[in-house]
Amino acid sequence: MVGYIVTKHLALSLGAEKRGYILTDLMPPVVLIEEDGPGYPFEIYYKKLENGKKLVVIVHRQNPEREVQDSYVRTLAEWARRNGIALMVLVGGLNSDFMPEDEKHGYRWIANKYAKVDLDAPTMEQGLAVVGPLALLYMYADINEVPAVMILPYTAADRADYEAAIKGLKIIGDSILQIKVDLGDVEKIAEMQREAMEMIESMLKEKSVAEKEREEGGMYM
Repeated sequence: MVGYIVTKHLALSLGAEKRGYILTDLMPPVVLIEEDGPGYPFEIYYKKLENGKKLVVIVHRQNPEREVQDSYVRTLAEWARRNGIALMVLVGGLNSDFMPEDEKHGYRWIANKYAKVDLDAPTMEQGLAVVGPLALLYMYADINEVPAVMILPYTAADRADYEAAIKGLKIIGDSILQIKVDLGDVEKIAEMQREAMEMIESMLKEKSVAEKEREEGGMYM
């Protein structure tokens, strides 16, 4: 969910205009009702930024169906090449199980040789892998000589991680686009998520202590 949260919030917070959608031969059967109306699986937003940069945001609400993933991603990379995209920014999540104990940056990244990008965190460690449509898009961008960088905030694997999405948004805004991205709404959701997780952890801890006390207490007649 990191990629979806980042791209959708980026488009909305910058006031990007919905310009169109992408069709495949096998469309995911879903329509989501969102802040700006019905959302189809793959949509295109556009915004000319105050610093003169032109931003195209492609929001994926679903992954392309497996049968058309390869052709979809290959076509998207070729489209980026034909339209002279200066930098393709890909955002996903990196399982927090791989995060070092003394981690200071909260993310990893990789970039192909065509991308002139230098971020403050280390690049992704040897032995780790990216899988799925994101990996395909990075591969086809490289083959088509499209500059591409992949940003991978450490994320919880079992839920939509808004803290990870905030990290991705800050990197894109501060280090890549050099603009201020309003994080108000997503920060509120992240705070609610933190409070909910703390409450659940507290309840589980209390339950564990109570069960242990019952087991150790014994029964007498």
